[in-house]
Amino acid sequence: MNLDQPTDKEKIIYSNKQYFDASIRIAKRLFEEELYEDCINYIQKTACFGWFNFSGYYKSEQLEILLAKIQQKILPSSSHPKKNNKNNKVLHICSEVHVSGGHSKLLYNWIKNDTSKKHSILSTRLSADDLKAVSETYFEDISDIEFFSVKSNSKIESVKLLNEQPLNDYEVIILHIHPDETITNIVFSQKGITAPVWFINHADHVFWLGTSIIDIVLQIRESNAAVDEERRGISAERQFFLPIPVENKGELNEETINDKIDKKINILSTGTSYKFNPNEKYNFLQEAYKIVEENPEVVFNIVGLRQDSDYAKKYEHQRIILHGGVSASTLASIEKNTHIYVEGFPMASFTALLQTALRKVPFVLHYDPLPLFKLFSEHQEYAIIYPKNLQEWHYDLKKLIRDQKYRIETLQRQYEYISNNFSIAVWKTRVANLYQQNNAQTHAFWQPTSDAYYNDDNEKLLVTIDKRRLSHYDFTEKLSIRGKYFVYLMSKSRNANINYGGRKKLLGYFFNKQ
Repeated sequence: MNLDQPTDKEKIIYSNKQYFDASIRIAKRLFEEELYEDCINYIQKTACFGWFNFSGYYKSEQLEILLAKIQQKILPSSSHPKKNNKNNKVLHICSEVHVSGGHSKLLYNWIKNDTSKKHSILSTRLSADDLKAVSETYFEDISDIEFFSVKSNSKIESVKLLNEQPLNDYEVIILHIHPDETITNIVFSQKGITAPVWFINHADHVFWLGTSIIDIVLQIRESNAAVDEERRGISAERQFFLPIPVENKGELNEETINDKIDKKINILSTGTSYKFNPNEKYNFLQEAYKIVEENPEVVFNIVGLRQDSDYAKKYEHQRIILHGGVSASTLASIEKNTHIYVEGFPMASFTALLQTALRKVPFVLHYDPLPLFKLFSEHQEYAIIYPKNLQEWHYDLKKLIRDQKYRIETLQRQYEYISNNFSIAVWKTRVANLYQQNNAQTHAFWQPTSDAYYNDDNEKLLVTIDKRRLSHYDFTEKLSIRGKYFVYLMSKSRNANINYGGRKKLLGYFFNKQ
């Protein structure tokens, strides 16, 4: 970092780093005072901060080691007998799932397309009934799936509930967890667990916990392997490229396309709301507004962005339809009537792009994306092209809107590439190879490498995407007076994303009865 004249974004990242580093020291203090429940909660809060308020770190060696130490305190002896037989049972562990979103689709698409195995889903944050309710939106029949929950008001209780599961009975355990998940880190740091643990890297651009307890990181982007080897210390041998499993929904033939074009053109973009948040370089709604103004036949559908946000209200237009979050079936209906898909920016949604492309819908990619947000390498012959700038993006999109022949030619070329590289058939072949490799694999605790601090262009974009305000004193109220004073000293480094409280609240914090 340029300490002489740091930019505003560098200041934010460095401020976040200072708070993150201070939080690690507070977590250690909670551990030293044997406040293990509060320590786990504080680690999760710190990881959540690192996830949403980028601190220059992609992992934390010290937090992962601390979670392993907590395991030794609350699970002192292993209760998992070793299993040698492969029984074709797979356990999927999630923090939570939703009726929409690429993260949830990755889990359910795996189950749908991996019919050779018996699948179970376990949630750390949803009840079994809620987990079943979400699952029913993806499957007509859930009778073949087992559902478990270890949700509890106590993190230690959740750890013990997960530890009571016959974890070594499974051929493999697949983590679909949130970046701030602590329960799995604690349980899978045990030596007695032998079932291999795989991790779906659906949040590859942000901080996450888990590097020490993962045997194989499943990368949804091939280009991310080198990034994670450098930034998270995960060796190439522990990584496997597994394209996003997206179902081919069926082709749209040229006659159907021509019939629809005569009436109107439906454009679609899909992504979690925060992925559209504008910055000084990217403003998706502003450009969508220009497109509909210049092309009266266009209806621009945006799934994931709510109508009531200040950002949305600024660019209201009768032909920009903001759908907010929708169910999988509703999204499928919207996709079916889509003529052009536009990748969102500043952050793209890879699953949404692929599942629409496999409906034989042409697409326009993110313009001038950072490496962190590129799914493809460029292939001119297949019309897989990232526009170099905003002007080129407008030109490409308008040509798709106005030139019917070009649109059909583009969709045919893009579809050929997507179906040959991201189809279910390709995914099934790679999963079969992965299971075969797994035959000789056993679980291990991987000593995390030391952490490195990053504040390059990728990171400067991340600090503008999303942020969450947190309370500085959460989960520290049971500390000794000396411990509380230590927390106070750590709070000296102020951060705009932290709620420090007023003088009266601070006095109450210090003199609350132990």
